[in-house]
Amino acid sequence: MLLNFESILLQIPQTLDLSTIAIIVSSVTATILAVLVVITWKNIHESTNTTYSQLLRGFHEDLTNRLNKNSILKTTDDCKRYANDYLNTVDEIAFLDDAGKIPKGIATYLERFFAYGLSIIDWYDDMVGEDFLNTTKKNWPNYFHYCKKHKIHINHDDKLPKIMLDYNKLQDSE
Repeated sequence: MLLNFESILLQIPQTLDLSTIAIIVSSVTATILAVLVVITWKNIHESTNTTYSQLLRGFHEDLTNRLNKNSILKTTDDCKRYANDYLNTVDEIAFLDDAGKIPKGIATYLERFFAYGLSIIDWYDDMVGEDFLNTTKKNWPNYFHYCKKHKIHINHDDKLPKIMLDYNKLQDSE
């Protein structure tokens, strides 16, 4: 192997000066650096996509779990807690979106959950009797701002749990 290297060196013209060698070494170094940057960018891109996917899955699971808790609602306090917990969750997502901490598409994907929150606010206004819209603006400003900014409206296909719709009967029985 050493002989091979020596023979290669002997074949290089002796007229190569130091500047030519510097250019060759710089070019090789730049090429290696460019390849490493591309590989690093690709790995970061793949990692980011995985993180976005996990984040979306986490938000979706959390909201779905909140919706599934409607089967354990028994009292008026349970209904109020359900409403507050749900609105807290969508407010957190709205805050993260507004602060630019989550990718733009994630909150957009979850807009149906935001619309369901508006149904909860309407229910609270009608059944509990408070001016819940003002309470919403104070307690969940990010959520309310997000809905206004993205023109989210109630989806009339979304149905609240039956016990919440029968809130007045439930309240009378307590």
